[in-house]
Amino acid sequence: MWNAGAAEHFRATACEALLWVPAPRLIVTRVKGHASLECLLFYTRRAEREMQLGKLTVFHDWTGMDSYEPAARDELKRWGKARNGDFESVDYLVHSKVIAMLVSVAALTLGRELHATTDRAFFLDKLDVALASR
Repeated sequence: MWNAGAAEHFRATACEALLWVPAPRLIVTRVKGHASLECLLFYTRRAEREMQLGKLTVFHDWTGMDSYEPAARDELKRWGKARNGDFESVDYLVHSKVIAMLVSVAALTLGRELHATTDRAFFLDKLDVALASR
């Protein structure tokens, strides 16, 4: 289960992010507010350090994210494409089926699997399985 107390914290004007690394190559994030480029860089820099150990498994809880900067979206696409081979799996918990569909479109663009759901219990069950396997 998610451990906010053990997470690294990032706060910007309109964004709050938590990033937890419960095991090598396993990252869990939670974003609230307006996702800025600063907020994204907090994640990508930490992810790149963890990638030195091998491919990542990532769980993003974006249910608290209400908007994002176009620059953050563009950088996420650029960085994700450049790091395409560095991920084992990426799961997203989002607040709407429209956003889940946009994640699916991004997966097609990147040529890899990204999984998005609006079902918190399903997302947390997948996270629990990942934690138990480490």
